[in-house]
Amino acid sequence: MDVLSFLAHLMSGATLLLFAVRFMRIGIERLWNARIRKSLSGETTALSLMAKGAGLGFLMQGATVVMLMAAGLAGSRTIPLLSAALLAVGADFGSALVVQFLTLPVGAIGPLAILVGGWLYLNSSEPDRRNFGRVVLGLGLVFLSLSLIRQAVIPLQQFSGAGAVLAYLNEDPVTAALLGVVLALAMHSSLAAILTALAFASHGDLGLIGGLGFIIGCNIGSALLPVWLLRSDQSEAATVAKSVAALRIALAVLCLAALSLPYWNADLLSAQPVHRVMLVAHLGFNFLLLLLTPALPAILRLFPVAAADAEEERVLLPGNEQDPRFLAAALKGQVNRMLELLIQMFELATGDAANLAEIDALETRLNRALSRLREAFAQLPEIADEDSHDIRQIMDFAIRIEASGDLLSGKYAAIRREAERGDFVFTDAGKSEIATLADQVRRGIVLARHVFWSDDTTAARDLVLHKQYVTNLEAESKRQHLLRVRSGNLLSLGSSDGHLELVAALKSINSKLATIGYAVLDKNGELAKSRLKAKALGQGL
Repeated sequence: MDVLSFLAHLMSGATLLLFAVRFMRIGIERLWNARIRKSLSGETTALSLMAKGAGLGFLMQGATVVMLMAAGLAGSRTIPLLSAALLAVGADFGSALVVQFLTLPVGAIGPLAILVGGWLYLNSSEPDRRNFGRVVLGLGLVFLSLSLIRQAVIPLQQFSGAGAVLAYLNEDPVTAALLGVVLALAMHSSLAAILTALAFASHGDLGLIGGLGFIIGCNIGSALLPVWLLRSDQSEAATVAKSVAALRIALAVLCLAALSLPYWNADLLSAQPVHRVMLVAHLGFNFLLLLLTPALPAILRLFPVAAADAEEERVLLPGNEQDPRFLAAALKGQVNRMLELLIQMFELATGDAANLAEIDALETRLNRALSRLREAFAQLPEIADEDSHDIRQIMDFAIRIEASGDLLSGKYAAIRREAERGDFVFTDAGKSEIATLADQVRRGIVLARHVFWSDDTTAARDLVLHKQYVTNLEAESKRQHLLRVRSGNLLSLGSSDGHLELVAALKSINSKLATIGYAVLDKNGELAKSRLKAKALGQGL
């Protein structure tokens, strides 16, 4: 057997599996990301949190993405730490259910899923139908990749050295576990690693001890991956990842120790195929995690948030101050910090190589800053209605800043991530249009900050006019892009979703921040004198 040919076939199947899972996940995120985040932030019981996590883990084809979402919500203090940890543990169980589903004899639906999903993805003009086609096509590609992996490992028995390697793994579960850890981390997916191991067990003579050790290692790797991805985060998000990892690794070590005991008798399970025992073991391991969740509160206390981070962005209100002008100044200082964070996020998101991890960390700080602002707002003394207008304006602007940050860390960063992975390539004209629009939004942010602090009506009018200019730029970019698509430009066709959503996100960010211009003009009686009044009211000001 040609070793290079074996590795090429195996890695091509594994690569297709990773691509298919990510391809499908992009469609799921675009279809239901807002609903998912809203459902996670609601008040609920521990059991329903774990059920939600299991459902999301199954839907998203893996637990890591759900862990990062839950950790981000905890980092912004949208949900408690314990709730985020329960969601993450539930997602691990949902991911284990995915493995069970993908190993069922349903592979025959793969070609049909590719046919139907491919047609929807290539022929649908509506984004929702196109993304649904992406999901169906991705599922079909998952089944195709699994068949390629199975075919790749069938000739393994002909390899002269394979028997000795597998025999060693069957006698040393610790080494098998280490191999599982490395493979899960290398693939950035315990799902792909476990499915590959199951193929080896089915067609490559991987024994029971080695197979169970490999399953344990994959679960350890799955626990370590979010910790690695959040290594630069010192907020509650990292606390959630570390706590869940500690629980999973502790259980894994106990299972590995039991598997290594000398009186372990593998003959007890020899009547069952090894891959089936591995499937049951993986599901059972994650079910045990659900039973161990009462230990999570104690584990969370082992990883406290750094004191400096816990106090970050706290609003310092003047003691016993009743003057609305001084209270508004204190709140404005906090909003200015939020603007600084947003500017940093914008520069990272629009740079040549977007640092997505740093963007997520800044977005967590931005959410926390808004939470601190709300806490300070709740502590304000009673203020007369005629004096509270400025404070309401400050709070409204802060909410729009946070919403702009959500766009940058969410949709904008997701599209940049897809582009950097090579899912599509922008045309030179498209890049130029996006860069021009980003430059104008950058100018709008600076102008909005000046208007916020100065209440300058001339600058406010410039900001409103600039908003319309950016809107016109976005509309022209869409028009030019569709002309390129219609002319048969394949790069434009492949990047169509990304281009349209990026320019729409930039326009939306600019529009949200430009509302401070309308507010200042209205406060000074300038808005009513112009036709901008109706437009402002139409935007809900």
